[in-house]
Order: sequence, then C-alpha cells, then structure tokens
Amino acid sequence: MLAPASLTRRARDFGRRHWLLLVVFLAGAALRAAAWLAYPPALLYGDSFRYLDNVGVHNPTGLHPIGYDLFILNPVLSIGGLGLVTALQHAAGLACGVALYVLARRLGVRRNWLAALVAAPILLDAYAVQIEQMIMSDVWFQVILVALLWLLLGTRRGAQPPVWAVAIAGLLFGIAVVFRMVALPLVIPAAVFLLIAGGVWRGWFTWAAWKTILPRLAVLILPFLIVVVSYGAYYASWAGHFALSPSTGNVLYARGAVVADCDNLELSEPLRIACPSEPLDDRLGSDVYAHMGANEEWRAQWPEGTNLVRVQEDFGKAVIRQQPFDVAWAITKDFFKGFRPWRVDAEGDVSVQRWHFLPTYQFYNHEEQSREYALRFSGEEPESRPSLGTPLRWYQLGGGFTNGTLLGVAGLIGIAAGVGLTRRVRESGMRSATLLPVGLALVSLGGAAAFEFSWRYQLPALTLVPLAGALGLTAFLRSRDRGDLDPDDQHATPDPDGPTEDDGGADGLDASGTGGAESNGAESNGAGSNGAGPNGAGSSNGPLDDPPDRRASSPVG
Repeated sequence: MLAPASLTRRARDFGRRHWLLLVVFLAGAALRAAAWLAYPPALLYGDSFRYLDNVGVHNPTGLHPIGYDLFILNPVLSIGGLGLVTALQHAAGLACGVALYVLARRLGVRRNWLAALVAAPILLDAYAVQIEQMIMSDVWFQVILVALLWLLLGTRRGAQPPVWAVAIAGLLFGIAVVFRMVALPLVIPAAVFLLIAGGVWRGWFTWAAWKTILPRLAVLILPFLIVVVSYGAYYASWAGHFALSPSTGNVLYARGAVVADCDNLELSEPLRIACPSEPLDDRLGSDVYAHMGANEEWRAQWPEGTNLVRVQEDFGKAVIRQQPFDVAWAITKDFFKGFRPWRVDAEGDVSVQRWHFLPTYQFYNHEEQSREYALRFSGEEPESRPSLGTPLRWYQLGGGFTNGTLLGVAGLIGIAAGVGLTRRVRESGMRSATLLPVGLALVSLGGAAAFEFSWRYQLPALTLVPLAGALGLTAFLRSRDRGDLDPDDQHATPDPDGPTEDDGGADGLDASGTGGAESNGAESNGAGSNGAGPNGAGSSNGPLDDPPDRRASSPVG
C-alpha cells in the first residue's frame, strides 16, 4: 500500500500534468449537475414516449429500434426512476470525454492542451448536455462510438488490433444498429481500417498480409451480421416479414417530397396523389413529410386498405430515380449545414429550439402527457428551477457549443493527414488511426443527412472529429526526436519492459500513459513490427518492410 505522502505526491503530479483536463472535466460536471437539478426528473421529447411505451414490450416495428428500451430503460427503470436514467446518461457523457482524452494521449497526442481539446466538445457542449437530460438514445450511441475507437485503436495504439478486440467491435457495431439505424453502414470504415492499419496495405499482394487481414475481417463482419440478422428475424416474428425498421418509407418519402418536381415526374396514380400540394419553391421541411403518414387528412386521399408505407417508399424511389442530382444536392447541402459556425436554422430545418435549454421545464406541447409519464415512471411530476435553467440557457445561447466551422477544419486536417499530404505525415505512423474516426464521422453524418438535417444528428461529430483533428495535427507537427514532447514528457519514466508486440511497438506512450517513444504503432515501420505470428503480417525483415524512401511516397498510411 502506498504511503499517504506518496499518494499526495502522485496526485499533485497528476494535477500538474493534466490540469487542463481537470478544469474541463469539472466544468462539464457542473453543467450536468445543473441540468439534472434544473429539469427533474427528465426532459421528455416526443420520441421519449415511444421509448417508454416500449419498455417491457420491445416491439421492433415501431419508429425506433429497441436497443435503448431493452438495454438501458428496462434494467434502470426496474431499480429507479427517470432521474436515475438521466444521471447515468450524464455520467456516461463525462466518461466519454475522459476516455477520448486518454485515447488521444495513448495514440501519440503528447500536447496535453491538444488532448484536452479532444475531450472538451463532449464535456462542455450545452447541446450534448441537454440531450443527456432527455430520455433519448443519443448518448448511448456516443458511448458505443467511443468503445469502438478504443477497441480498434487503443488496444494496439493504431496498429492492427488484436483479433479479440475486432470481434468485440463487430458485436458492438451490430448492437449500435439496434440503438440507431444510422449505424448500419458504420462497419464499412472499420473494415477499410483493417485493410490498411499497421502498414499492412503495403503487402496486399502477399499472403502474409492477408493472413493478418482476413481473420480480422471475418471476426468483424460475422458478429455484426449475427446481431443484425437476428434482429431482422426478431422483427419478422412481429411483422411477418424480414426487416430492420418500418421507417424506410418515411425516410424515402421525406427526402423525395422536398425536391419532387411533380409536374415532370412519371408517376402511377397512387404515387401521383402522394405529391405534395405545396409549390416546389414553398415545400415544407423533411421532418414534416417524414411524419405525414400520421396525418388523417393525408391518409384519407387513398382507398381504405392501401399500403401507405409502400406508397411512400415507391414515391421516394421514383424521385431518386428520376431526379438523382436534385436529391444528391439536397443531401449535400444538409451535410454541410452542420459545419456552420453558429447553431441557426435554415428554411425547412428541424428547429434548433427543440434542443435549447429553457428557464423553465420544456414540455414540447405535450404537458399533460409529460406529467403522466413522469408520475408513472418516477413517482413525481416535472419541476422547473429557473435559477439553474436560466444560466444554462445563457451559457448555451452565448457560445456554449462547439463551433461547426472549427469542427470542419479539424475534419479537413484529419483527412489531409490520413492521405499523407506531407512526408512528415507519411513517416508519422498515425495515418490509419486518423482515417478511422474521420471515416466513421463521414458515414454517420452522411447517413443522417440522407434523411434530414437536425442539429441533434450532428452530435456524433463531437465524439469523432476532434480526435481525428488532433491526431492529424500531431502527425503534421511530429518530429523524430524527443524535442517534440511536452516539457513534462521529456522527464517521463520509460516503460521498464520496453515496447511489446501487444503494444504495437513503441508508439508515443510511456508507462504513465503520457508520452514516450517516437513511433506510433507498426505503420511507420511497415506491418512487420506487428510480428510474423497471429498478430502481424510479417517479420521486421519481411516483405512488408519497404525502404524508407518507398514508404515516404506512399499515398495511404
């Protein structure tokens, strides 16, 4: 057992080295405590009632998949109320911020201020805190993303991850789909990462490389498919046909209705009825059309028994087929809206005011229902504490959020580093580690934009893009000597055991996890530093160890 003096010295040393993280963490904790106390027991949005109605039922044919009510609400509400759910969500948000900081340091971000900037968006963004106070699945999707980053990057510090970590990641990718359908294509950038991580891409024409790649691809995709197909089979047990969600028709109709040039479209009579009555220049937002199926007046236009879900789906497909460039342009515009500097609305957007703190409790036009559900699940009615809600609103509207333009810049830095824009970056050994969060962000934000733009759907960028930017900036600034380290790191105690195969080589972290040797995983040394055994594609003198001049000119790292 360590003596009190030793513990005090270690705590003082930790505070001196990581004081900026501590400041950001405490500020984030204060924000979450204020939100939790300001709006007890929880904020209830329209989607919240659907989740709560599905507790103990787990009907997959509703608007949302069942992951949130099955894995979170059901067990937590069995021992507590809605206040316990939101408390756990706030704790999860804080844990994600710390985990990203530690991951950034582990991957070679030696500047503490830069690692703290990776954690700051999640810890300090008022929109993230507001969502955590809601009965919504968003924060748990964020937790899964952080866990995936750790499994694929943190276990080998950016080199080829071990097979067991990839297998767990595959399982988590499947579970992510059960939480949010937008997660379905996220496995693609992970598979691409496995094709290039650790410099193994240099040996694509050798069997040694594929002995490393193929087992990992198999254990990534197989658990993912098992979860997704099992969920589809469970859906079929309720609906009578295999599917993952009933919302495909809503999504396709919403995207097509906004841009449909009905005067020039070739449509059957049932689809012609689905054309919006508003002129093309005065169309409503995607969110309105996505929920049009609940409008009785709209439904009454078709004969009784018409499959309106199929009508919506076929209408959306017809618009996409006949107006592909209009649809693509609309999606592109929605994608880039998230990189505006301020949280403002454009015409047709889901109002950003839905995600604003108010001085008093936000009932979202369903006060009676909110009171009923709060009483049912927590035994208390919603309360308002303006003394806390008002400062939270001031903070949020006064700049307490992540600037979208800065996020865009961080993403561009990550992309530039990932493709190896300079020789220093190509020699950094950090390129594939940078490309993974960038790829996950592009797919996640792109999938959301394919449906509609909402500031809520931009929150995954807070988890992924700052890490990519920090890794990319480190790759651009990195040098091969220890002069690149923080002053504290220059005196750090090296790992007495040295870099191991499980560590992916010497990769910028010492025994204290705060910096050390120069190389970041196996990339800068070719795939060979991963070993010739089950965890590597070749030996240090194997076919994947290209000469330095060849590696430096390679386009992907």
